[in-house]
Amino acid sequence: PEFRPGQEFRLASEKPFREFREARDRGHVTRPVLIGPVSFLLLGKSTREGFDPLDAHLEAVVDVYREVLERLADLGADWIQMDEPCFVEDRSDAEREALRHAYDRLAEAADVRLMVQTYFGHVGESWETLMELPVDGIGLDFVRGRDEHLDLLESRGVPGDMHLSVGLVDGRNVWINDLEDSLDLLERVSRAVDPDRLVISPSCSLMHVPLDAGREGQLDDELRSWLAFARQKLDELSTLAEGTRKGRDAVDGTLADNRRALQDRRSSDRI
Repeated sequence: PEFRPGQEFRLASEKPFREFREARDRGHVTRPVLIGPVSFLLLGKSTREGFDPLDAHLEAVVDVYREVLERLADLGADWIQMDEPCFVEDRSDAEREALRHAYDRLAEAADVRLMVQTYFGHVGESWETLMELPVDGIGLDFVRGRDEHLDLLESRGVPGDMHLSVGLVDGRNVWINDLEDSLDLLERVSRAVDPDRLVISPSCSLMHVPLDAGREGQLDDELRSWLAFARQKLDELSTLAEGTRKGRDAVDGTLADNRRALQDRRSSDRI
């Protein structure tokens, strides 16, 4: 988006409400996903040199977001996800204060749970600010920020009432996940966070990968066994959830197939 002085903001689309109603009417209470207001402003550009959209427009933008949250809550939304990927980058104290201020106002808007999601890296010095937000959950990328997030989690922890969305399945490539390695990571995370407050998720949106490897009819079976498009990544998440909830024996066959495919790929002459 482009920003300029004196700009006004208003709700101009019914798309999120229309799509939520469509899913709800078919029996699915979905979790709407919106770009967060602070990242929306940080990702835009100013049409005038020296103009700071975050400083000038945050209040007006948050007013519109509050309206969106209220309407989604009225439609029956339980969780709403707000993506703030800009906070895996180096950010100033003023930008982190803007994040805190925005969510102070959004948390007051409606009776709905908010998940603030980050991805494409680790949150670094923004950890403390994120964990102090008046929201119900924080999402972290444990694919590209794995070691850093584990260190922060184990050294600083998360508030006792906050959910943690653990981004385990890579949303930016087409290869299968190492399921046993992800279960090992989940065991480590669950020592720092109550398992009842863990959400198992992809590292980012699955919009970056094709839909379904099962539809690739011209691929041979070996290559297809190495691939995980969006549908297969959802199956991986389901396996990880079941393996965490019921134990690895409950998914032993899937783990064996995954182990075999990973080994075949590592040793294949095609690589």
